Amino acid sequence: MEFGLLLHTRDLIRDEGPASFDTLWEQAEKAEEAGYDHIWLGDSVTILNRARGDALTTMAALACKTERIRLGAVPFLGALRNPVLLAHTLATVDVISQGRVILAVSVGPTRDYIQRQFEACGVPAGEKAGRLSETIALMRRLWTEESFAYEGKYFRFEEIGVLPKPVQQPGIPIWIAADRNETGFKRVGGLGDGWVTLVSSLEQFGENRRKIDEHAASCGRPGAVTASALYATLRMDRDGDAARDKGWAWMEAFFRQPRARLEYHFTIFGTPDECAERLRGYVRSGLTAVIIRIASDDPAEQTRLIFEELSPRLA
Repeated sequence: MEFGLLLHTRDLIRDEGPASFDTLWEQAEKAEEAGYDHIWLGDSVTILNRARGDALTTMAALACKTERIRLGAVPFLGALRNPVLLAHTLATVDVISQGRVILAVSVGPTRDYIQRQFEACGVPAGEKAGRLSETIALMRRLWTEESFAYEGKYFRFEEIGVLPKPVQQPGIPIWIAADRNETGFKRVGGLGDGWVTLVSSLEQFGENRRKIDEHAASCGRPGAVTASALYATLRMDRDGDAARDKGWAWMEAFFRQPRARLEYHFTIFGTPDECAERLRGYVRSGLTAVIIRIASDDPAEQTRLIFEELSPRLA
């Protein structure tokens, strides 16, 4: 069971005063010291109320601030980028980090602000799913082949290749987000090394994992999708009701939205026993990692509870 920590970059640039990432470097170093397996950044472009620093640039800097911990972006909107430039950038960051990059890509929801973001970056919103699949396939070839010509539905190139190649071979692990869409499960099975989900129903989690394995087998990739990760918001307290009240209060303050508009998030709020009990069924159904957003202004205490209270209960 692996634990990843989501690092927040929104609050570093949206408040008054000049932007600074000094706090982020400190958080990353503390996460590595605490024993997290990976740290993660969000990804958004052009959306001012959800603005973040560029994920890939920040990952390169984090690679120089840490030594062991793996570095990821989730949910990463791969279709916003040109696949050749994206493959080149990711391979470079993988070399800088000595093979510690993970990418958790998403088509992105159909919400209006996401659609506008794609249009602003020159990608028709109706093409984002197809472009993502083609981008993943292209990057895998660019990371392993010296050069090749390519003609697909969205991209066409003469003889191309990129250097450096990633340290990780046959390439950087790509986890793919999918929750309800059958096409998404097929994408995970056909192209993914891992699966990321927000789905809150244990039964649905198990059913979706089964579908992904079936699609992987039908594509000649049995057992290829090795990782299953929950993207979850966590708050623990000795008093379960206090954990739930404080967790939702933190969410509303951070997202600047009422709870009713935030309930699509997968939340794990309660005592360590309650949180462990909720996760045990997922572990039995194939869960291998949790990517955690800590819903607290005291992340050090929550981290202590994760490794001293939650993790032993799951083991």
